[in-house]
Formats: sequence, C-alpha cells, structure tokens
Amino acid sequence: MTPEPKPGQPLYTPPAERVTIDEIKQRATQVQDLAVEDTKLVVREVYEQNVTRAALIAVGVVVVAASIAYLLGRRAAQAAMTDLPPY
Repeated sequence: MTPEPKPGQPLYTPPAERVTIDEIKQRATQVQDLAVEDTKLVVREVYEQNVTRAALIAVGVVVVAASIAYLLGRRAAQAAMTDLPPY
C-alpha cells in the first residue's frame, strides 16, 4: 500500500502498482466477453421457455378444438338419427 501523501502533494503510485492501458483494455474485453456469454445464455433460456409455453398452448388448443368437434358431431348424429322416418 502506498504511504499517505502530504497535504497538497499528488498521490504517488509506485511502478509495481500502476495499471497500463493494455491491461485495462484486456480486462474490458474479458468483461465484455463474459457479458455476451451471459446474455446469450439468458436469451437461450427465455427462448426455450417461450417455445415450450407456445407448444403447450398449441396442444391445449388442439385438444379443446377436437373435443368441441366431437361434441358437435355427436349431437348432429343424434339429431340425424331421430329425424329419420321409420322403415
């Protein structure tokens, strides 16, 4: 750790503790790469959740539509059977 500077004196950093521009650029690149990886991971998870949700909704809609079609077809068949004249 550096000693406290005297009042009015600039802070002195010994050469061993100085950070170069290249080190800052390298660290910024690492942080940027990490942020991109995390963003891609989150996007992939959200996409998978939305695709799963959409698939489940589609299956539900198909089941409801098939049930309604069956119900209406059965009622129509019963109505057709009662409207037939006797032989």
